[in-house]
Amino acid sequence: MTTRTIRQGAYLAAALALTAVAFDRFGSTHGVEAQGIRIPIAQTPIQIAPIQIAPLKPAPIDGFESAVRQTAAIAEGLVTEIQYEYSEEEGPWTRVVLSNVRAVAGEVPPTVEIRQFGGPLPNGALMVAAELPVFVLGKEYIVFLRNTEWNVSPVVGDYALRVDQVDNAEVVVNSDGQPVTQLGPAGLDFGPALFEPFERAGAAPRSITGSLLGAAIPPLDRAGFTTSLRSALDARALQVSGSFIGKPAGGFQWRAQQAIRSPQDAAPVETPDTGKPEFDNSEPKN
Repeated sequence: MTTRTIRQGAYLAAALALTAVAFDRFGSTHGVEAQGIRIPIAQTPIQIAPIQIAPLKPAPIDGFESAVRQTAAIAEGLVTEIQYEYSEEEGPWTRVVLSNVRAVAGEVPPTVEIRQFGGPLPNGALMVAAELPVFVLGKEYIVFLRNTEWNVSPVVGDYALRVDQVDNAEVVVNSDGQPVTQLGPAGLDFGPALFEPFERAGAAPRSITGSLLGAAIPPLDRAGFTTSLRSALDARALQVSGSFIGKPAGGFQWRAQQAIRSPQDAAPVETPDTGKPEFDNSEPKN
């Protein structure tokens, strides 16, 4: 072996020795060692800011599909609490609590709070927004909950349906006491009223005896309604989506709404604002 060859071998051995400092050795049963590179890991965790997605704007409801597009979940639950709130800044509001909540579509918590505009005023009058659903304490409801901004109610349109009894039969009715007969392309189809109008806030309306016997189209009960609802969603490939928006967007001009006389108070109704009302167009009245 020549001197040059020995020196080259020495240089190679020294290089391998230095390289081994930066490697881990993993032994094997055959005496062969695999080399694994150690890569230093940064000690400071990387902070990733959550992406904030703004809620959708409300849109007119001109059919079943447009209602579903604005729905985060379809919930079924029992009204266990109704409370009324009032302040000069925000006006009258009604707080409705649904308990033992089950999901017909989407995901819902066991308890859902629905806070919508309207309620008693200090002068004894009631202030209401047109076509908002009315809830009855102790009754079961099937409710479409909004995934959009809102100012008067987190319920999608009038899709808050009461499960009630008339002529010893179960029916699903709207706030006017009209029963759901079918779910058509334009939304829910209703029959003639089976209940008398509401007499006061929170009181259960009385059923009209014999009204179910005269119905031309048999109304749907709870099971029939939920089955038709799920079938309609599947047939049209519709899905509820988004998150339930439980708080109003703000900027609602509550003094522009009309007040009605409370049934327990025959005194004339005085509007809460003596100035000219400013009409609110921030949300479609559905």
